[in-house]
Amino acid sequence: MAGLARCRVCPRDCDVDRLGGATRLCSTGRFARVSTWYPHFGEEDCLRGSAGSGTIFFSACNLRCVFCQNHDISQAGGGRELSPERLAAAMLDLQRQGCHNVNLVTPEHVVPQILEALPLAVDRGLRLPIVYNTSAYDSLESLRALDGVVDVYLPDFKLWTPERAARYLKAHDYPEAARAALREMHRQVGDLELDERGLARRGVLVRHLVMPDLLGETRAILEFLRDELSPRTWVSLLGQYHPAYRTTRYPEIHRSPTLTELREARRLFHALGLERLDERSPDRVALSVVG
Repeated sequence: MAGLARCRVCPRDCDVDRLGGATRLCSTGRFARVSTWYPHFGEEDCLRGSAGSGTIFFSACNLRCVFCQNHDISQAGGGRELSPERLAAAMLDLQRQGCHNVNLVTPEHVVPQILEALPLAVDRGLRLPIVYNTSAYDSLESLRALDGVVDVYLPDFKLWTPERAARYLKAHDYPEAARAALREMHRQVGDLELDERGLARRGVLVRHLVMPDLLGETRAILEFLRDELSPRTWVSLLGQYHPAYRTTRYPEIHRSPTLTELREARRLFHALGLERLDERSPDRVALSVVG
C-alpha cells in the first residue's frame, strides 16, 4: 500500500497521497470504490460458461474515453468504498454463487487495494481464477506486482496512434503504455489455455473494439499481436460500438461501424495470419452475423 502515498499505480503518475485521502483523475483514495458485483453472462463463452463470470465493477477510471458506454460508472463517480475485508467478502460471495472466476473490471487504479484484499479472500477459501479486465492503460510496476496472482489477462487494446488516443481517450501515451502492458501480460501467462470444460484457465485474451473509420488502428493492433505476442493470441473483435457519452462532439465517430467495416476487420484478422478469433459471445461480438 505504500505506493499510494505518492501514487504511481497507473501511467498517469499523479504523485498524490491517496493514503491520506488525496485524489486526482481516478477520484479514488485509500479504499477501492465498487459500483456492483454479480454473475455476468455477457462475457466471452470461455469466461461466462454456464454459471457466469463473477464481475466486480470498480468505480472510476484512469482514461477519459469520449465514447464510453459505461460512463455512469467510469466518469460520474459513485459506488461505495470497500475495506479490504469487504472486497474479499465480495469475491467470496461470487464464489458462493457458483461463478467460474473473479473478474476485476477497470482495476488499473486499484491494484494495491486488490492485492490487499486477495490474500484475505484466499485465507477464507477463495479458489477461483482471477481475471484482470483492463483498458490496458496499466503501469509495468503494477503488472509486475500481479505476476503469479492473475490467471487470465483480459486487456482491451483500443487505439494504436498517439494522436487518436489523445483525441478519443485523453491519453496520448496510451498506445505505448498498452503495448508494454500486453508484452508483460503475455510474458507472465502466455497464450490463452482452456480447461476440459472450455473455460479460460490461464493466458491472455485481447479485446479490440471495431470503431468507425479506424480500421487502420485495427490493422496495426492485429499486426502487433501477431508479431510481438503470438499468432495464437486469442482475439475478441467487438462489434457493438455505438455513439455514446460525448460522441456528438466528434462527428467522425458519431455512428456505429458499418457491416462493411465489420467484415473488413474480420478479413484483416484472417489475412494477417492470426489463428484464434472469438465469435461466440452474442452480445459482445457482432462479427459472427456479418459473413
